[in-house]
Amino acid sequence: MALPIRLPHLLPAAALALTAALAVAGCTTAQAPVSPAGTGGSTSADGGPPALTTAQAAAAFGRYVTTTATAEKTNDRTLALSVVTGPQRSVVSSAITEAGYAHRTVSLDPYTYGTPTFYLPQAGGYPRFFVASAPRDYPGTDPSDTYATWVGSAEAPLNGTALLLFEQSSSGSPWQLASTSVLAFGASMPRLAADADGAIPTVSLSATTLLARPDVTGPLQAAVVDDGPSSAASAAVAAGPLTTGMHQGASDHVLGLTAPAGDLYQWSLEGSGYASFTFKTADGAALVFYSMYLDTVVATPSYIDKGSPIEPGARIAYPEELDPWIGTRPYRHSVQRQDLLTFAAVDPPASGGKIQVIAVGGGLNYAAAS
Repeated sequence: MALPIRLPHLLPAAALALTAALAVAGCTTAQAPVSPAGTGGSTSADGGPPALTTAQAAAAFGRYVTTTATAEKTNDRTLALSVVTGPQRSVVSSAITEAGYAHRTVSLDPYTYGTPTFYLPQAGGYPRFFVASAPRDYPGTDPSDTYATWVGSAEAPLNGTALLLFEQSSSGSPWQLASTSVLAFGASMPRLAADADGAIPTVSLSATTLLARPDVTGPLQAAVVDDGPSSAASAAVAAGPLTTGMHQGASDHVLGLTAPAGDLYQWSLEGSGYASFTFKTADGAALVFYSMYLDTVVATPSYIDKGSPIEPGARIAYPEELDPWIGTRPYRHSVQRQDLLTFAAVDPPASGGKIQVIAVGGGLNYAAAS
């Protein structure tokens, strides 16, 4: 079964998002409303969950690390999935699929983490979240050396500072790892705002005192990834490895899909249905955590145009990492891959600056061919 091709539909949405974002940024002066963690619900002074403590965050982080290590050692895939949710669950599920195809023990999280720093939001509604920032090292590498890897079409550090976002969906449910993103080359964690107790305010996803509403940060980034520096969204999004660099990586076919003569090659970064979260920075910006799908396809023109009949083309070459999903058959109509990527971006105040996408994580989510 082939993935639906949604690539031609992204650019109008991205253009509308840019227009709306810039219009909002140019005409609003009201104070940005502060919301609880998650998608912007209201805070309950007497009915909401209590503020999260560092001890609770440390316990959740430690549980993830030890449980994942045990699951990998015992090849217990159910145990591995018990400590992850959201995009990270997709990452782990993909690792399990690949391991099952290759008849080997699953590798869940090969990194070694250093001492974490915890960023805890002010008390709010569910879903709750917190972020652990920790140095990570890949076994067998020298942490002082610079190693690069591909995450989707983005070049990112193999080692470096990881931002691990944990989520609790409801009262009584466990804390689970929702995403892991590594700071890009040259990026650093912004200084965050904090109250007298050290808790960090969150920002409504619909806040209008920023350069763009936080909930359109992803679409603006997507327009640059799709169209490159010439995109109108470049007026609001800074160039860098996770914006123009991703565009260049996709143009250079870093994911291993190349169109034979007569076929078409396309890619599109588009939104997902996973929750987004925010922190307020010390200078009034929003640090936004969100996820996006990167869809990449090689296909015949008649397949893209939904012709009837769909005419086959030359055999399409594809990387071995897609084998667990599509096998090793020759395909002449289309080969498609979908990566689920997680990002952190700084959305600046309306008074100046551009959106800076500072961290990326995730990986291959699915593939299909015909």
